[in-house]
Amino acid sequence: MPNNTLETPSVTSTRGYGSSHLTWINTMQKDMKTLVWGRIKDTGANYIVEGWAITQGTDRTQWVKIACQNLATAQMYLCDVMERGAHSREKARQEWGQLENFGLSYEEIIEKLSY
Repeated sequence: MPNNTLETPSVTSTRGYGSSHLTWINTMQKDMKTLVWGRIKDTGANYIVEGWAITQGTDRTQWVKIACQNLATAQMYLCDVMERGAHSREKARQEWGQLENFGLSYEEIIEKLSY
């Protein structure tokens, strides 16, 4: 049976705006103080940038989740894409650390994270 799903290609790519879109993203990033090394998640209602926040002028980083109204805004926050496996491992490590900070025991953390 043939697959009749409708596939709509990206408007920016099909109309030749791909490079201008990337130029706009790079221009907007120059004014941002914090960029994220992570991944963008499409929730269906908005986009979430999750990963390590890298703030200019400091050596400090922190794990962040930033809700964005549209994909272009999410792309502005993302300085580099983290590999999917590395992101999954780091996200689990961050959740584990948070639960430890709340004072949960090893057994409680295992139960909470469904390991």
